Amino acid sequence: MKLKNIFTLTVASTLGVLQKVIFLFRSKLAPRNAHFKTFIYAIAASLFLISCGGGTTPKYLSEPRVDVSKWTPTKEVILKKDSLNLVKAIVPVQDSTEFLIISNNQICNFSNNILTKDCKTLTPGLSDLAVIKNTSQEPSYIVGGGLWGNPSAAVFDSNGQLKWKKESGFDAIGKTAVLDDGEERFVVLENKNQELLYLNFETGEVVRKGSAKRIIGSADFTGDSHYELLAATGETDFAVFNGKEQEISRLTLSDDYWYEPVLTSAALPFVVFSAEEILEVYDSKLKIVKKYKAAGAGSKMHVVAATFIGNAPDAPFAALYSGRGGWHRSILYVFSSTGELIYKEILGDDFQSITAVPSNNKKIILIGGRNEVIRYSF
Repeated sequence: MKLKNIFTLTVASTLGVLQKVIFLFRSKLAPRNAHFKTFIYAIAASLFLISCGGGTTPKYLSEPRVDVSKWTPTKEVILKKDSLNLVKAIVPVQDSTEFLIISNNQICNFSNNILTKDCKTLTPGLSDLAVIKNTSQEPSYIVGGGLWGNPSAAVFDSNGQLKWKKESGFDAIGKTAVLDDGEERFVVLENKNQELLYLNFETGEVVRKGSAKRIIGSADFTGDSHYELLAATGETDFAVFNGKEQEISRLTLSDDYWYEPVLTSAALPFVVFSAEEILEVYDSKLKIVKKYKAAGAGSKMHVVAATFIGNAPDAPFAALYSGRGGWHRSILYVFSSTGELIYKEILGDDFQSITAVPSNNKKIILIGGRNEVIRYSF
């Protein structure tokens, strides 16, 4: 579904709700006094759910099931923890047996299928986060932002210790990114005036402002151990910028690509775009390397996490699709190295993180969902 079509449907639905509200006021059915705030909150919640694609779960996603299994995996829940909440990242620490499991409110060390120590609570919690790695590709910091700008940005070390936080509320809401200019490292976020704020990575102090860009994410796109920024400069225009705001590479897509891309966690990242059943993978220079067909991915579903399982790009590929709004369903797709769909599973809840596990004779992935991590061995 194209951007303009989604916008039209959203506007039409919103106007329909407003029409009902106006009718209530005219007919004096609207609640008054003590109930007025509740009434307004209900309206606001309805408009929010409409705008982000809420509603009932589609029938084809109603029951968890396996639709395609040309390669039959061994599936095992390796971590179940009720207080964990939604797992946002699964990061290898040293080898294929030790990982950091990071949710929006906790960070856990997981080794040889057990938690090696008590999980650390992330305070404040983060609704969006990224893991920053050192030159040895080991996780060193967690950078992100909270809901409604509380906090707008925060940095934790890999043990869950808060380094600093910046709370700007509605003045700065959205994704954060990390950027290096060769001399200094920054945390970058967008303010309400659509300017980029450059915060000193060590202190959180605002150092400078930059031109408007919509942050997608950051990674080492050039292989020089410096983080660059992937940003949208228009509705379907994307570019990679270095710390001096110089454009390194650019990509323009058709308006079929209605949802923002995601980055893989490889040393040199890949950029993954989704548009209904079309799934395209671009390299760190924004050149296309793979194209897949994610059969059964509807217009309100999009990729939230993806990884190659082996030496990219000539390796099997796995992607997680999720719904929007009030849905709590995901689809796991696994493709062979030739692009054939070899496994598809409708999952019973939200799953938003994935990582490949090195193995000599198997293809192994871990996926993170609500309060659990599942391992698939093909």
